Amino acid sequence: MARIFEYFVVCGIGPEIRTVDGNKGFHGAGVLYLPSLLDQYPPPNHSLYPPPPPQLSWCVLPAGVEFYSSGFDANDALTFPKSYPIVLTEGDGSKIYVSCIAFRDPVSEDIAEAYRIPANSFADKCICFVSRLPSFHVLRNALEELYALCFSPNGSSKPLWDVIAHIVSNVPLPTPGKHRVLFAIENCLLSVEAPPKDGLSHGDISFQPLVQCLDVDNLIKLFTAVLLERRILLRSNKYSLLTLVSEAICHLIYPFRWQHVYIPLLFFSGVDYIDAPTPYMMGLHSDVDTSALAMDGVVVVDLEYNRITTSEDIPPIPEPELSSLRSEIVKLLYPNVVGIDQMKGVVCNSFEQSPICGNKPWGEDHDLQLRLIFLKFFASLLSGYRNFIENTASHVFNTQAFLKKRSRSTNQPPEPMIIQFLDSNGFMDYLERGLGSGENNHNLLDKLQDAIGRGQNPISILPSSLSEPEIITISDPDVGLSGSGAKYTYDRFPSNRRTEEQEEKRRQILAAASGAFEYSGKHIPSSPSMLAGKDSKAISLSPMERAAERERMVLDIKVKLQGLWLRLLKLGATDDPLSSFEYGTILALIESDAEGIGGSGFVECIREHIHSGWDCQLTEEQFIAVKELLKTAISRATSRNDVLTVRDALEVSAEMYKKDANNVLDYIQRHLISLSIWEELRFWEGYFDYLMERSSSNSANYASLVTAQLIVVASHMAGLGLPDTDAWYMIETIAEKNSIGYKQFIKLRGFLSHIQQLRVAYWGITSIKTQSISSLGLLSPRSKDGTDENQQPAEASGVGRSWVQSMFSRDTASRSNSFSRVRRWASDAGNSATNEIGTPRKQDLSSAGQKKIQTNVRVLRGHSGAITALHCVTRREVWDLVGDREDAGFFISGSTDCSVKIWDPSLRGSELRATLKGHTRTIRAISSDRGRVVSGSDDQSVLVWDKQTTQLLEELKGHDGQVCVYLLFDHTLGMEP
Repeated sequence: MARIFEYFVVCGIGPEIRTVDGNKGFHGAGVLYLPSLLDQYPPPNHSLYPPPPPQLSWCVLPAGVEFYSSGFDANDALTFPKSYPIVLTEGDGSKIYVSCIAFRDPVSEDIAEAYRIPANSFADKCICFVSRLPSFHVLRNALEELYALCFSPNGSSKPLWDVIAHIVSNVPLPTPGKHRVLFAIENCLLSVEAPPKDGLSHGDISFQPLVQCLDVDNLIKLFTAVLLERRILLRSNKYSLLTLVSEAICHLIYPFRWQHVYIPLLFFSGVDYIDAPTPYMMGLHSDVDTSALAMDGVVVVDLEYNRITTSEDIPPIPEPELSSLRSEIVKLLYPNVVGIDQMKGVVCNSFEQSPICGNKPWGEDHDLQLRLIFLKFFASLLSGYRNFIENTASHVFNTQAFLKKRSRSTNQPPEPMIIQFLDSNGFMDYLERGLGSGENNHNLLDKLQDAIGRGQNPISILPSSLSEPEIITISDPDVGLSGSGAKYTYDRFPSNRRTEEQEEKRRQILAAASGAFEYSGKHIPSSPSMLAGKDSKAISLSPMERAAERERMVLDIKVKLQGLWLRLLKLGATDDPLSSFEYGTILALIESDAEGIGGSGFVECIREHIHSGWDCQLTEEQFIAVKELLKTAISRATSRNDVLTVRDALEVSAEMYKKDANNVLDYIQRHLISLSIWEELRFWEGYFDYLMERSSSNSANYASLVTAQLIVVASHMAGLGLPDTDAWYMIETIAEKNSIGYKQFIKLRGFLSHIQQLRVAYWGITSIKTQSISSLGLLSPRSKDGTDENQQPAEASGVGRSWVQSMFSRDTASRSNSFSRVRRWASDAGNSATNEIGTPRKQDLSSAGQKKIQTNVRVLRGHSGAITALHCVTRREVWDLVGDREDAGFFISGSTDCSVKIWDPSLRGSELRATLKGHTRTIRAISSDRGRVVSGSDDQSVLVWDKQTTQLLEELKGHDGQVCVYLLFDHTLGMEP
């Protein structure tokens, strides 16, 4: 049974005391200390429930724990308990909602005695309810009732932790739109329900704090910055305000979702995260100093002073949507001002379709109207967007056509704001979620556009409740049945019952702390082993604390890597990246980390930088530095069997490039061929499986889908420079396992040959396996650039290494490579034979079969340039297409010599049947049917020839770039620039 309350958690000062700087022990009342997870229900040894997030303790007490000489004082507002919500985001994007109450609680006597803390001292403590349901009100009300019950002079009828156990274990999650759950905490009755799924997203918050902190113009400016996925930092001196405003703005962008880092309440020691280069939305208390941070491009929203500052311009919302949005918000917020000139009886009508009038206090109606205003804005901005979603397997959105249509309707050129929005991750995520899935049936944006088109009231799109929800009552059978009339009262928040093992560990930690204090103040122990034993106990951490520490370390490493990466790219023309602090630190992070956080984090920060709009072009020096760092990251990942990091590195290496003297792009991927992982069939099979899983196309033909993903794999193999025979062996093996059919084999073989020839024609033959590629026999028009391949990276900066060594204390030895070799290369070159188009033969062929294959290998010569296009006409293909076998076995080739040649291999010695001339530049693609040959070229033209007479039938012009021609299997011709 799913439950509303996943956990009840208590955080504060535990038996191990450390400052936020990591120093052990008690250092006075003016120092901040790291919080620990003290108690929880369900207990940590419960096998049915996963543990709460390890970073929870320092998120609910973001400033840390402070000691005080006094507790609650009714005359001092600073001592009052503070109630605030926080939101945590997990790795898969799901949210965890936490309601917190922080207060001063007496320090436990055993801790005070062990650390020599003054008597009657108090320290910060926080109690929390953790839930997956965004019901902020019920979480807060339940937590406040528990707090009041604990410190009530009347006491509770049962032990407080029994009350907590009953609530957490028995209150179920309500079914959206169907159930309302009633439960009680002593004499207080609480209820919770969830709205229907086909309505607006569940937002159990008030939007009033947002509109009170920001005026209309700043509200729209913040809304625009969120839509365009900027780096956004909210500042306030109230924890609740940071979370409520963050959640409110996320609900206002519905039906779109924030896709990036989301930390509404950032812990104080994580202030360095603000320098992260990727989009984020964070909230930070006003007391935290950020003057030492660069803050370049960060949109800083000061909620206390209604002020937004940024070093980068935020493009405004285009007209007429901006004026309409602003007018609707003003009508909602200031109805009396808007209608001041109207008669009293018609003021309400001034706000069309709105039930809110006069000075009615802000309530749920206002929240609903504000959300509908922003939903109507999206309906107007994206009017007719569904007509520009291409009806293909991938459902691509035709951005250019949509912008042209909008420009015609507004008589304005495409606006920067809408261009950036259509390119955002949020918009792409919306398309992926809505198209081809059940979510499309509940799309309120589409429903609103349809309702506006029919002239209906926008309210009509919301689900109407035809019947009252079913009431589910949860009662506590133990309340009122004891008959003893006993009451439980507390002078502090009680601890939960500990197991003997937990109690023993607590005693050991406190004994070690007490002993260390005595030894440091009196004498040095005579036995070194005794001192070592006490230190090991003092520094021992619980599994939860170790997980929290590791989580914080991972986040810290990734943020620092992002900053180092950006600074590496910003080095001046006279700086040497290989001897820089940035390069040395990144390299040391990758090499010194046995768990791979450095390598995977480096690859991840590059990927995020690319997705944020970076054009991927590097200078010569940066190219060498990044190439060496990626090589190191892939090598380390290979030794750890970390296929995910290798896969991500492969993809980012195919996007980063430099330009040579001929202005040709040289990608980093080409310089990674020396790594052994690319020879592993197991890796490419895993990568193919990943591509298939990632594909969102469920309706496409399976063979076409497999072929499309194998083309991606082949592109990477060619980009790396894998020998043609090696690459085709692995492609063929994967294709055979997926039974794609003979036509698709031909398509794959032609594509691989095409891109391999293009690579070889420019860069030359890769000399990794000379026995595997000798058949290619093509010379490069330019010498291969081997200088940067052989250049060794400079030694990492000593400053960088010392910084890394201070961060890590783990074993840095790399584990041996556990990738098993799937394929054995024959030592005798005669055991492997290839035909002219590069098809490898199996190693277990009989000798007679090998001899037959070898005698059938022929070289067809006639072109004076590199082969850039190849079309094979087989018996099966011809029979399927036209029912005529006349052309079975023909080859049609295109070349850089601008000619197209038709070959008939059955005529030994005179295979060349015809030469077709007419193009003026390199041939890029060829296709044919029964009577025609179609060729596309870099000269931006398509030529159609008669296959029998070799006469030019038609010349098609009009493209602005290279032409690719595809002959579809339904006998239709498609051309793509």
